[in-house]
Amino acid sequence: MRPIDSNDNYVSDNYDDYDDYELLPDGSSNGVSNALQMVDNVCGLVNNVSSSLADVSKAVQNTRLQIAQLDNQLNTFIAESKTRLEKFKAAAPILEKQLQNASARIDRITDTILSQSDNSLSEESLKKQALLIDVLKQADDSFNNLLVKLITI
Repeated sequence: MRPIDSNDNYVSDNYDDYDDYELLPDGSSNGVSNALQMVDNVCGLVNNVSSSLADVSKAVQNTRLQIAQLDNQLNTFIAESKTRLEKFKAAAPILEKQLQNASARIDRITDTILSQSDNSLSEESLKKQALLIDVLKQADDSFNNLLVKLITI
């Protein structure tokens, strides 16, 4: 029988809430082992969830560390790129003028060689052309070195 309070309402005791949810049938020893098995299963599930959460937490921490490292590498790359760009901006006009001078020199030497190719094929003329071709090769090497400097700035 349930107790009644001063307003003629039934007072709930703690055990009445669980009457409808009785887990164990009366007099059953299998019910106890089943209940223990259910508790063991629940504990196993809780253990799996907590292990998974720990793994997820570690993965999140590792991901944050990797993102921080990538941010640092990106900032370093940006700073280095800005430095290289400033060097390029300073050196480009000078190298451009040197490249124009070298190109003009190559053009003059080539024109001279071509203009003398119509002359006779005497030994002196051939030596002069060989000398001009050597000068042309040196000018071409100088031009290529300037291009390499421009690229590697």
